[in-house]
Amino acid sequence: MPDRWPFDAQEIYLSDRSKETGGWRTVSLVVALREMLKDDRFRGVATVERAEVFEGAARELTRRGLDAVALVRHGLYREVAGALIAGIAATSLASERYEGFDHESWAEVLRLPNRIPTIAGQSPSEAADAFGHVIAPLFPQIISWISTASLRDMVELRAPETIREISDNEINQFFELHTPYRWMIDYFSKTFYREWTTESLHLTHRWLQGFEGPPCSPELMDDRRIDPGTLAFEIADRAASRDDRGSHKVSLRRASPARGKEAAALVMGSLAGEMRRHAVGLLRQGRTKEAAALFEFGVKGAPDNAELYNDWGFCLIPVEPHRALKLLIEAQALGYFFKPLNIYNQMCCLVSLGRHQAALSLAANSWDSVRACPPRCGNIWRLDGFSWALEHTKNVCREVADLAVSVATRHGRHDQVKIWSERIVALGAS
Repeated sequence: MPDRWPFDAQEIYLSDRSKETGGWRTVSLVVALREMLKDDRFRGVATVERAEVFEGAARELTRRGLDAVALVRHGLYREVAGALIAGIAATSLASERYEGFDHESWAEVLRLPNRIPTIAGQSPSEAADAFGHVIAPLFPQIISWISTASLRDMVELRAPETIREISDNEINQFFELHTPYRWMIDYFSKTFYREWTTESLHLTHRWLQGFEGPPCSPELMDDRRIDPGTLAFEIADRAASRDDRGSHKVSLRRASPARGKEAAALVMGSLAGEMRRHAVGLLRQGRTKEAAALFEFGVKGAPDNAELYNDWGFCLIPVEPHRALKLLIEAQALGYFFKPLNIYNQMCCLVSLGRHQAALSLAANSWDSVRACPPRCGNIWRLDGFSWALEHTKNVCREVADLAVSVATRHGRHDQVKIWSERIVALGAS
């Protein structure tokens, strides 16, 4: 399971202050806002220090001409809504209350039913449908709250006393503002173009060609360098695969009780991070199948979500490697975003199944794309004797090579040991 970034958003923000440029880069400020909103340690009741960092970044962005409140409200509304939904669902998903989240106040203001459907006692598919029917009607209320809440209220998920009804016209206006603000979020805070929405890709391309005005001052846009060729390649690849990552607006408009499956897919996508947090805790307790059940539940609600498939397969590696391998291959086919982790997970399955040469071949055939990826943190299964131990790594790419060396050494493939050892040395030098 990957961590979102190989650094702490607070650390990059604070370290950027000391640069000789006379101030923080806009990129660092937007990254700090986005990552702290998604950080489990920051959601709910934030610490005073981290709250001050967040508000400091917001004030600086506003001073530069970027309305930080609107940037969060419209550009990051999915992160805010996802955190709120995660708080509501945490008890159902893993019998655990969300620390710092005022469940009672939100249950009252949103008029939640006394009992939200759980996984226990029914199939994951039935639970996903039932959960979607409960959550879907809440989206207009959640959007209504986000559209007027203060920055501090959105950060701390502070429940209001009441939530006013919002008209269809107001919802449409809310989503119209999402496009330019999400463009800024993608442009300033997402390193890889494959992580951008399709709309942001096209708007950037049009802006570079002089056919579109920038969403903020041109001077701020210069804070990031764009590679037109790589951008164009991603647009072409997206068009070929018809991967429309900019359709969240449409999905939310359809989120009604009559469209439980669409709502469930949106909910499961929003909950992926929270499900992963609970799953890691369960895995550390040896409750492997319970952790896997979270993602099975998620996949039933969002059958096209590659991240959920990868995490489901990850949980099953120590106990059902054959089934895990199928799920990981499905995640790969759906375009799972971080190839090194998916390859490493597949190698673990192949090793457990005794297919050692297949594991080495997979590593060799994938190595060019694996080594091209930047180092990234994450939780992995590491071979410990003849079993797997859950550990945290700072460089998943390096782990692919290390596992290949381990497999080759165990089976006397001295030629492969030499090759992979040289690749590790080259990786460290690059």
